Amino acid sequence: MKAAKIIAIILAVVMAASAAVFFITKPEGEPVEIIPSSEPEIYSYEASAYTQSAAISVKGADGEIFMPSTLDGIYYTATLKNEIKFYEYANGELVPFGGETKTVKTKIPATYEKIPVTVSYIVKDGKTFGCGVFTSDMDSSVGVYAFAFVELINKPAGFGDGLLLLADFNKNDFYKINKIYSDFYNFNLAEGTANLYVSNNTRLVDENGTFRQDWSMLTDEFIRGMRDSKYFFSNRNYSDDVTMDVMVLSNAVKPDIAVKNILGSWFVKDEHGMHYIKKSANGFSNVLKSGSNESVLAEFEGDYFSDYMRSGNYLLNKKSLVITDLLVGSTKTLKDIDVSDAAVFSVSPDGNKAVIAFAGKANESGAMIQTVIYYNFADDTTEPAIFSEPLLYAESCDFFWLDNSSVMSVRPLDASGSKAGSVVYKF
Repeated sequence: MKAAKIIAIILAVVMAASAAVFFITKPEGEPVEIIPSSEPEIYSYEASAYTQSAAISVKGADGEIFMPSTLDGIYYTATLKNEIKFYEYANGELVPFGGETKTVKTKIPATYEKIPVTVSYIVKDGKTFGCGVFTSDMDSSVGVYAFAFVELINKPAGFGDGLLLLADFNKNDFYKINKIYSDFYNFNLAEGTANLYVSNNTRLVDENGTFRQDWSMLTDEFIRGMRDSKYFFSNRNYSDDVTMDVMVLSNAVKPDIAVKNILGSWFVKDEHGMHYIKKSANGFSNVLKSGSNESVLAEFEGDYFSDYMRSGNYLLNKKSLVITDLLVGSTKTLKDIDVSDAAVFSVSPDGNKAVIAFAGKANESGAMIQTVIYYNFADDTTEPAIFSEPLLYAESCDFFWLDNSSVMSVRPLDASGSKAGSVVYKF
C-alpha cells in the first residue's frame, strides 16, 4: 500500500492570514495604523513548528509504519504484499530484530473457504508472535474474502497451552492497534493447521456473503483483560452494533454467557471481579461483577460513544474534561482545552501523560488544519504542547506508546504527502 493512500486528509499548503489590525505609537504619541499584508502566509512543512520541534524524531524515515506486537519491546511492519519485518526498541531506537524470523504456511477456514496465508513469526523469551496478510491478488480462487490479517500469539492462560491464530477481515483496520478479530483458531505450528474454536452452527451470513463478523470476537486489549479466564465477546444476540455479551469459550452452539448486555468491548477481570460498562437510565454505569453480584462503581451521564472517549482503563468526559480511571475510581481534569471534537485520546501506560488529536478541519482558505495536544498531568507547571497545522498525523493510523514518555504516530514525511512514516514525540 502506498503511504499516500492511508492519509485521510486533504493536503493544502496555504494558511489564512490574520485579519487583525494592530497599532504602534510614534515617539510623539500619535498612533500609526499597521495593516497586515493581504498576501496569504505560505505554509512550510520544513519550517513548521511540529517539524522543527525538538521533541519529534523520525523512526520511519524510509516510509516504515511500525505497529506494536504482543511481545514487550517488539514491533513490526507489514505491507499488503505480506512483507513482514520485526524490530526491537532499545535505548530510544528501533532496530531490526536480532533473532531468527521463521515462516509457516496455513489455510484458515472462513465461511466455506480456505484462505491461504503465510505467517512470519519470531520467538523471544519463550513467547511467540507472528502475522500474515492475504489479499485477493494472491489467490483468485478465494471468492468472498478480499483481505485477511492474521496474528499468531501464545494462548491466554485460560485457553490452555499452545498457540492462538486470530483473523481480521476488515482492510480498514490494517494500521489499527486494536483490531477486532472475528475468527480465531487453535493453531498447530508443526502442521500449519488452524481449527476454529467457536461453533458456526446457526451463524448467519451477512450482506457480503461471509459469516457474520460479530459472532465471536477478540481484541488484543480484551485478551489482556481476561487474565486466566476463557472468554470472547459477541453481538449475536442484539440488533445494534454496540451491545455485547461476554461468552465462555467453547464449541457449543449456545455458549454460556458470563456477562450480558454490556456497552462496547471494554472488559477487565482482576482480583476484585469483572469490570465493564452498562447502559443506565441517564447514561451508563461502571459495573463490577463479583460472583453473581453486580455493583455500580460509578454513574455517568450522557452517551458513552459520543460524549466520552476511552483509552485503556481511562475514560474522558469531553464536556467536563474529567478523566476517570475506571478500575480504581481516581480522577484528573484537563484544563483550558476544548476536546468536544477530539478524534484521538491516548493515555501513557502510567497514566501521567496523554495525547489528544483533532481531525483535519478547513480554515478560511480551505487548508485542512489538524490539531495535536500533548498533555502532562504529572507536572502542573508545564503547559500542554499544542500544534495546529496541516500534515500533523495520518488519521487512519493510531497513536501508541513506546514507553511512558514516547508516543508514536504516522505523518507525511514531506510537504507533498507522497510518503508517510512513523514518528515519535517524546515529552
